[in-house]
Amino acid sequence: MKKKILGMGNAVLDIVTSVSDDFLNEKKLKKGSMSLVDEESSESILKEIKIIKTDSGGSVANTIVGISMLGIESFFCGKVKKDKLGNEFISDMKNSQTSFLCEQSHDGLPTARCIVFVTPDGERSMQTFLGASTTLSEEDVEEKFFDDIDFLLIEGYLWSSNSARKAIEKAVSISKKESIKVIFSLSDSNLVQMFKKDFLDFIGSDVDILIGNDEEYNVLLGDVKEEDFVKKNNTDILVKTMGEKGAEIIQNNTKNNVSSPKVNNVLDTTGAGDMFAAGFLFKLLEGNDPINAAKFGCKTASIIIQQYGARPNKKSLQGLED
Repeated sequence: MKKKILGMGNAVLDIVTSVSDDFLNEKKLKKGSMSLVDEESSESILKEIKIIKTDSGGSVANTIVGISMLGIESFFCGKVKKDKLGNEFISDMKNSQTSFLCEQSHDGLPTARCIVFVTPDGERSMQTFLGASTTLSEEDVEEKFFDDIDFLLIEGYLWSSNSARKAIEKAVSISKKESIKVIFSLSDSNLVQMFKKDFLDFIGSDVDILIGNDEEYNVLLGDVKEEDFVKKNNTDILVKTMGEKGAEIIQNNTKNNVSSPKVNNVLDTTGAGDMFAAGFLFKLLEGNDPINAAKFGCKTASIIIQQYGARPNKKSLQGLED
């Protein structure tokens, strides 16, 4: 039977623009970080930028689409409004052969958007209005979504919404009953700092595979060694991405390092972690061991940083398995 994956995350339309470091300083945007803003602030800055491209985005949405493009049947659960941006989000997901499962809302907050500011060095800084994505609730999660699913992927960004956390509880409960592996992406170091205790509790009780970058793990673990953390929490696999230095995989008290391909033309690091996760989980779903899966994850990440935006096209992924 073919493997399947379900992702839950914020449904956010990514709006990519190219700016100077001076622009970031002028707008008091911290380089390399993500900040949350209200609708008015988001609309105001949209009037000042030149849009390079738009994509249906959000961390898990990016990963799920990447997995779909690689050939695994993929599903996404998130919330958008029935408005222009919401319709664009769903249309883009469908064009990427990804099934969007949740009903659109007809009133309330508009669809979320994330403005991605890319500086000349390829670094990304983000300003996000979460909008309708925060209204994801347990009523949006249906048991039928989990039929024949092998992996459930959840992002840390959902912890910003109390109703979304209820949705996670329901999804995890169904997953445990159906023997579905739960994968958790830490998402952002600021979020880890904000919800550290909640994340630690969740990882200790429910997470089979944990994915994050070195900065996120520094905040989460402090002086605790990753190997000790895995042993204490009975986590199957801990994955730490380290940019151009590759990734670390910890499983069964053993740490393995995987190198990244050398990339000379870095345009935009948006979605590098998301595409690593796509390649990594794709290979795990195909039955590969975690080390080879991580090697492939580094390859997929190296593709995305050579273009603008967090989504590859199918052509760019062709030949990766050769």
